[in-house]
Amino acid sequence: MRVLSSLLKETVAPHLKVGSKQDFRMLNLACGQCNEAGTLVDFAKSLTHGDVRLTGADIRIREILQAREEHAHLPAEFLLEDATKLKTHRELGDDFKMVLLRHQNYWHGEETWKHIFEEGLSRVSDDGVVVITSYFDKEHQLALEALQKLGAEVVATRVNERSRKLLTPGKSVDKHIAVLRRKKG
Repeated sequence: MRVLSSLLKETVAPHLKVGSKQDFRMLNLACGQCNEAGTLVDFAKSLTHGDVRLTGADIRIREILQAREEHAHLPAEFLLEDATKLKTHRELGDDFKMVLLRHQNYWHGEETWKHIFEEGLSRVSDDGVVVITSYFDKEHQLALEALQKLGAEVVATRVNERSRKLLTPGKSVDKHIAVLRRKKG
């Protein structure tokens, strides 16, 4: 998780305005077992002395149960939830400082991911960011195009030169990272 930690500090932190006592809420959509939970909490704590809270959501019960068990010591909650239907959970609020979609699989369900992106954009605060990572070049480009059509603007995108290559040609962990905001106006 050192590489992800560096990516967050180098690519995401410069685009976040966080007061020293301001609370920092994060939403991790399609989080799986959320192996990155500790890294996300540490990242938020490095930006503020306010309260830090991570909310993860995924549709797969086994992964959510694993996340709850493994990360019980963190200021986090993990919801068994369809990330395309978060509108039914008004209590979540729409003031997340950061919404993360790590390892999004846009081309494995274009319409599903458009709905997930839409939900993420609707939950980020006015001064917050949506962060995506991608395994493949083409997938990253398609995801960025879809998010822009939904009203996001790209504020940063980069190739992760330290990504860990996987067996599938062209695929690597967090090969790309992008930071987006909702367009103003």
